[in-house]
Amino acid sequence: MNNQLISTKCVDTFTTLEAGLNELTPKMIRESINDIEKLMLAAPAADKVAIETIHNFADNVYTRTVFMKAGSLITGKIHKLEHVVIIGQGSASVISEEFGAKVIQAPMVFVSRPVVKRMLFVHEDMVWTTVHQNPTNTRDLDELEKLLILPDYEQLPQGDDKCHGSQQA
Repeated sequence: MNNQLISTKCVDTFTTLEAGLNELTPKMIRESINDIEKLMLAAPAADKVAIETIHNFADNVYTRTVFMKAGSLITGKIHKLEHVVIIGQGSASVISEEFGAKVIQAPMVFVSRPVVKRMLFVHEDMVWTTVHQNPTNTRDLDELEKLLILPDYEQLPQGDDKCHGSQQA
């Protein structure tokens, strides 16, 4: 999850998007998430809430755990590679181009496809952990970000859109 894009003021826009998802294509959902994220970025600092994040490392493995507060609206990062997600606590409504909208609730484990951006409205305080490959065993978070994350969809090589298909969460 992206710890800089949390707002408690954009929920109405999320709810409107969630209600109209059946009429949207995956591309339109992606664009809508990006549009809401821009609103969140423009929100005053007072409307944003910090997320506690813990980073752990093992041989060739990196985990990132974020603690999200109930009532928060959050956008995730665009991961380059498939990875495991563990929901250890809480529940949230999730929107993505991959599966539309659904409610997820702990305990839950799923494999996240690459190149998927999600938006969550957190109903109950949530603990979300991602488990990633770390082939260089780096502990440098900036280096890991370059290895694992696309800054935006414009960085995606043309024709390399692997996110569509069925998924558990």
